[in-house]
Order: sequence, then structure tokens, then C-alpha cells
Amino acid sequence: MTELFNIKKGDIISITGAGGKTSLMFHLANALKKNGTVLIATTTKIFKPEITENNSFIFIYPEEISTLSPQDNFIHIFCSEVINGKITSAKFEDLNILRKYFDYILIEADGSANKALKGWRDDEPNIYPNCTKTIAIVDITALHKEKNDTNIHRFELFQKQYFNFNKTIEKNDYIRYINSNIFFNEFSKERIIFFNKIENLETFADFFDIASKITDHKNIYFGSIFNNVFYKFKSVTAIVLAAGFSKRFSGDKLSYKFKNNKTILETTLTNITKIDFREKILVGKNSFHSDLARKFEFKFIENKNPELGQSNSVVLGTSEATLAGYLFIPGDMPFLTKKSILKIIFEFQKWNEIIVPFINGNKSSPVLFPESYFKDLISLKGDSGGREILKREKFIKCNFKNSTEFFDIDTQNDLKILETLEEQI
Repeated sequence: MTELFNIKKGDIISITGAGGKTSLMFHLANALKKNGTVLIATTTKIFKPEITENNSFIFIYPEEISTLSPQDNFIHIFCSEVINGKITSAKFEDLNILRKYFDYILIEADGSANKALKGWRDDEPNIYPNCTKTIAIVDITALHKEKNDTNIHRFELFQKQYFNFNKTIEKNDYIRYINSNIFFNEFSKERIIFFNKIENLETFADFFDIASKITDHKNIYFGSIFNNVFYKFKSVTAIVLAAGFSKRFSGDKLSYKFKNNKTILETTLTNITKIDFREKILVGKNSFHSDLARKFEFKFIENKNPELGQSNSVVLGTSEATLAGYLFIPGDMPFLTKKSILKIIFEFQKWNEIIVPFINGNKSSPVLFPESYFKDLISLKGDSGGREILKREKFIKCNFKNSTEFFDIDTQNDLKILETLEEQI
């Protein structure tokens, strides 16, 4: 975890936000004390922790600063003053002295009364000027809950700062809240956003939609402090391959219309856009493809040489992608669901390896490649696409049971099967 956040000796880290600040601070402290001396402090108020069999603290008071002798394998806690069981805000001049004695300093820089969202006072967060990093905690468990004092700290102030007419807390509320950058105040050094309590595919789906709309998206992390699971978020480009000749189909299969008058390609794109991808690319070869790309807000890339095979489309799509992963989706997968696409992306977040869906022991599509395979992908030739890379490189299997949604259309005979599946669209 400390390696993931790239924490090094000499770092002074402020922690802001809501939904796990204190937990993360002590979690980091326990990991860092193995590598050097660690100090915890606050520029707001925190409860003074109790010493138990499972933890060991050394409390430091202002009058002891001049005689300090920090010990390895202990968490030191600076108590500027303790009132009603709470440690009060440390003075910056005291922190200036303390920083000379410790390898790592962790500072809780604002309060949230154990609620997921908050209205921010002008003096919050109170970030120590010599900090090297600020980690902002985001807790999305308030999503779809009512906007009230129970779920939002300083509710009236929150309404003034982020007012809209929604009675419940929705994704757009979180996006506006995070993009305001209030977590960081005027802090200009390394900024990190950590989404806590992302513990399953359902919460990851909500997180993905929010993370994809965050303006400053380079340093986003997610996971669960409780479960000791931490990942760096990797944005993914959806690349739809639609420039094939459908030789076995004897016609343009992507323009085949279902009973609802939607084409195969249109239905595939509809399902993809249920996910808020930051970047979507469609590689096609004619106006039918470009018109649909415009309708569904995909960047259209014309494959002027489709006779060179699928690899040419992969090369073109990869060359235009700018994110950390490339999800290649055939245009003839109209039954692919949002849940299955997100499952593939979720596995990619965990492993940062090639992710291949398997159905009944057989490889399928779509396949997700990390950006580390950029050179391999743009060097492909022929009609095999990324299959050549899979023959020589390791990949992670992502198993599925429902073969229906991975059904693609290759021949006219497949249309008979298609007719039995249309009701599921």
C-alpha cells in the first residue's frame, strides 16, 4: 500500500475528506513504522486513541519536543492539547520542529463527523504548508441516499456550496463535489484521491462512472481500508471494431436489423454507452459507421484499408487511444451486458495484465490489453488481431457462465439463433 501511494522517507502527508481518514492514517502508520519513525498529528481534532494489546503508541506533548528520541516500530502521536478526549490542532511551528525528528508524518486535516459528504468551512482543510502529499478520501456509500443532516455533515452549508434540486445524493453530486477540488484547498503538490469501501462489482460500477468524470484523473485510487485492498485506478478506452467484411455472413452483418428496428452495431453501441467511458473509439469504414459513432459520441476512425484484416483496425484504434487500457469490442456483440464489461475492467484494475473472458473453457471477446502492450498492438498485421499476442504472453482468465451475451454473428445460420435471442435485448 505505501509503495502504491509512492510514500518515501521525508514525506509529510495530509489526509482530508470523509469516510475513513483516521482509519487510513493509522493503517499507513502501521505499515510505515517498519521502515522508519512515524508521527501522527492533526490540524483539526481527533479522538485520542486508547492503548490496547493490539496497538502501541507513544504520546508526545509540546513540552517534550526539545527532548525527543523517536523509537522504531512505534506510532508516535503529537498531543498539542487534549480536551474532552480529543487531540486539538497542532501549531505549524511545532510541526516545523517535529518534522526534523521523523521519517514520516501523517496529519488528519479536517473533520466530517463520520459522514460521507460535508459542507466545507473557509478554514478547511487546514493543510500544513510543508506537506508533500495530500490524500483525499471519498466514501460513495451515501449514493442514492436522502440529502439530509444524517448523511451530510453541515448539510445546510453543503446545499449552499453544491445545490441542485435532487432530493437524493446522485453521481453528479459526487462529480461536482470532487471536481471542486475543495479537498486540497490551495495545496499544489502531489494530490491523491482515494475511494474507500469499493468492495464488490456493484460498488465498483458506481465508482467507475464517477471516476471517469473526474477532471484530475491521474492519481485516483480505490479499494477498502477494512479489507486492506488498494488499487490504482486505470482508465480504459473502449475500442469498437466494425470495419470487417463479414465474408462468412455474405453481407453486412452489422447493419442487420432486429425486430425493434435497431441494427446489430447500434445495439452493441447502446450497451457500451451504459458505461461512462472517458474515451470511446469506433473503427469503421463507411458512413453507416461514422453516423452511429456521431450519434453515440464515439471518436470515429476510418479504416481506409480494411482488406488488410482485423489487425489494421486494432492498430488504428490503439494509435488513437490515450488511456491505461484498451478494451477491444467486436461490433457484432449486441448481447454483451454492462455488468460483464465492468467485470472485465474490474479484473484489469486488480492485475494490470491482459484480461480474456472465458466461456465454458473457451476464449471469447472482448479482450482488454494494458497500455504496456502498445508497441505490440500497433505492430500487428493480418487478420488475427490480438490473438497473436495471446499465444505468447500471459493473461488473466475472466470466467463467465452465460454464453448468450458473448454470442457473436458470423454466418447466416447464426441468424436463426439470433432470432431466439432477440427478446433479451
